[in-house]
Amino acid sequence: MANADFSREQNQTPGGFDSGSYREAKRPDTEAVRLTPLQQKLAGLEKALPAALAKQGTALVLSVVVMLAAFVGFGGAKVRGKYNEARQWFTTGVSADNGYALSEELTTRANTAANIITTGANTLGVDSAEVQAAQAALDDFSACLEAVQNGSKKQSLTSLPYYQGSAMHALCQANEALGTVIDQLYAKMQEQAADPMKMGAVQGQYGQFNSAGTIIGNLQYNDAVYEYQNDVGGFPASMLGRLFGVQEVEPFA
Repeated sequence: MANADFSREQNQTPGGFDSGSYREAKRPDTEAVRLTPLQQKLAGLEKALPAALAKQGTALVLSVVVMLAAFVGFGGAKVRGKYNEARQWFTTGVSADNGYALSEELTTRANTAANIITTGANTLGVDSAEVQAAQAALDDFSACLEAVQNGSKKQSLTSLPYYQGSAMHALCQANEALGTVIDQLYAKMQEQAADPMKMGAVQGQYGQFNSAGTIIGNLQYNDAVYEYQNDVGGFPASMLGRLFGVQEVEPFA
């Protein structure tokens, strides 16, 4: 009896499937993509937006608005920082002036002028025309200096012939007027002195008064202010300045 061939039957897989009938399961068209933590947060924010903002056009507008807000914020802070520095120059001085400050020198002018006037009143009499003119000029100068130092407006400034709405301009003019009358007063006192070149303590006060005037004339304050005005005067700095409450910084002129 011939041997039967059972090899074919033994290689068949139960259930009617053989190794050739196996096919890899079809992958879904869209597989889940793993997101980074940052991407997950952004996706959550996107879902939280109203439906209208999810549209590409609206999202672009939103991006522009955000960029403009950032520009205004950073730009405005920069302009405000420049203003905060510039408004201190009157009292602290600019770096180029090596410690000299306009406010301090003007205060020296006021104090030494007062001492000269006191000596003049004792020497010439309080009714002297030179003494009275010097005292009136000192009163105007002091009112202007106080207004600038305190950032306040004084009603008395409006009566000054050189006041044009700017306390700093009025102060500059008052300083020049004070210098003129103090020179006249000191010259009158020299006429009454035994030795015009030896005037005692008042001579020292007069020297300090003029020295402060010379220092003021050489300060770099105005140059710094003009440079600052150029920086913040153009667009968009001027617009940002108005938004952030930046005030004008005036030259001593």
